[in-house]
Amino acid sequence: MTTQGEVETMRELRRVRRTLQEIESRMLELEAEMHVALQRVPEERRESAKNLVHYIALRQQDLRQLQVELADLGLSSLGRLEGCALGTIRRVLARVQEGLACRGDEAARATLAQRRDEVEGALDWSAGKEALHLHTRVILGPRPDGRHVYIMVTAPCASEADGSWMETMLRSGMNVLRINCAHEGPAEWAQMVEALRAASSRTQVPCRILMDLAGPKIRTGGIQGALRIATWKPEKDELGRVVTPARVSLLRRSAHALEGDDAQLIAEDEAFASLALGDSLEFRDTRGKRRSLEVIELDAQSAVLSATARAYVLDSVEATLWRGDDSHGRLQLQVATGADAAVDMRVGDELVLSGTRAFCSPPKRDADGNVEVRGEVACTLAAALEGLQVGHRVLFDDGKVEAVVLEARAAEREYLLEVTRTQRPVVRIRAEKGINLPDSDLPIAALQSHDLEALPFVVAQADAVSLSFARSPEDVEALHAELDRLGRSDIGVVLKIETRRGFENLPRLLLEGLIRPPLAVMIARGDLAVEVGFERLAEVQEEMLWLCEASHVPAIWATQVLDNLARTGVPSRAEVTDAAASVAAECVMLNKGPHVHEAVRTLSDILERMEQH
Repeated sequence: MTTQGEVETMRELRRVRRTLQEIESRMLELEAEMHVALQRVPEERRESAKNLVHYIALRQQDLRQLQVELADLGLSSLGRLEGCALGTIRRVLARVQEGLACRGDEAARATLAQRRDEVEGALDWSAGKEALHLHTRVILGPRPDGRHVYIMVTAPCASEADGSWMETMLRSGMNVLRINCAHEGPAEWAQMVEALRAASSRTQVPCRILMDLAGPKIRTGGIQGALRIATWKPEKDELGRVVTPARVSLLRRSAHALEGDDAQLIAEDEAFASLALGDSLEFRDTRGKRRSLEVIELDAQSAVLSATARAYVLDSVEATLWRGDDSHGRLQLQVATGADAAVDMRVGDELVLSGTRAFCSPPKRDADGNVEVRGEVACTLAAALEGLQVGHRVLFDDGKVEAVVLEARAAEREYLLEVTRTQRPVVRIRAEKGINLPDSDLPIAALQSHDLEALPFVVAQADAVSLSFARSPEDVEALHAELDRLGRSDIGVVLKIETRRGFENLPRLLLEGLIRPPLAVMIARGDLAVEVGFERLAEVQEEMLWLCEASHVPAIWATQVLDNLARTGVPSRAEVTDAAASVAAECVMLNKGPHVHEAVRTLSDILERMEQH
């Protein structure tokens, strides 16, 4: 005699079966709708593209009630199915059919064999995971010893990224070197490539090279009337003792400016050539205080100077060169970077954003701080402003300031903004700071003229190229066309997702990218956080990881990973937890810093532990 509980179980099994069959049907319908696009994908990657389509169909459904019902029945609640979406649905369906058949459901028993055959032909979890690992090895190189997750390190300037630096990074655990094409040029890039290859040969540690195209540069312009000021200060403990000396970069006149936050000074080529390690440069700073700088690193183009006291230099200063107790003449040190001037912004301020002006100008205020003459912010890429409309947000300097468009004068490329949020009561926005336009459809291509100039070098020297600012399939198509023209259709492509539109279009970007593997995706969490909001970053990066896993495409987890450790030598608790979470990706990217080798070793240890956890 059938009990009431068994009747209820049969009813629940049939309800779950019906829901699963509807999901399966929607997956197959979307696959049929996407048939033309799927046929463009090479046969060896087509199953991955199909699985992505199946996963997208699945995510269009509200699964919450179904997952509760599956859990109540003791069945899989559809977790971890990204790599084998249709296969998982069919496996669960087969279990439901078996449950019905053993309870006397003749219709279920009659179709059970067919269900089992469908399961046999479907992608399973192991096959999906192996496809992801294979595609990761193709673009990022051999699997690292002791872990599945690769470590990518951003190279500093060429003068710092020499053979010794490369060897230290390789021995610490670096698997991929990232060269940022937004800085320096082919001569310096070649120097870094040669240094890496020589170090890799010496250590017998393989390492791939990723070259990151600069993409569109939407930044603030120079500040009108800016002073050239360099300042530095060492880190001290609570007793005022120097813990870490300040670092100052000194360049020869003919060298390119260096990337980084260190103060930079310039010496004439002849004077620079007279320097030696251990030399001391003594001078009086702008305040008349006696100060000295010691040469602690030196190469043909630049030197690193160490300082144990705070100093300010305005424009230039004359220094005496000492070698031991002997004076070797005097040399002029000129400030190479940095203007201290800025546009100060407060909540409620109105300002003008312009695509035609060359310089920014600060607002003029009365004695109470009220704006009498609006400040003006110049944008270095005028075309980026063409999509701005009233009500759109504009963010400056990694979101430190948020403003909204009050008035759009598109013909003049001028926009009246009101500041709605600031990180502090007063925020000073300096030259060359990023501008984000998260609500605008930017009418600019991901590939800019400087990227096209860099590509011949990139395809000749790199294992993979990163497309910055990827937002649409057309961006990917344009890069593929250039790679074809240069005869490198085989080079790996990394899609760098750093905008809201790039995130929203990620499924389409993946399908376009799969047409021309090898392929990977970089989750540029810094810009993404600014674009989508910091409160949404966690869910957005998780969704991107899911989509990458569904397409069996490796994901690169980037921006501020162990950043405090790389910069200061001491990690924060929050960034250690963040580094542990990065095990969900196939590769983790570290930025540069004086302690980056420690960050690489620490990250490698964290990843190994988390993979075994």
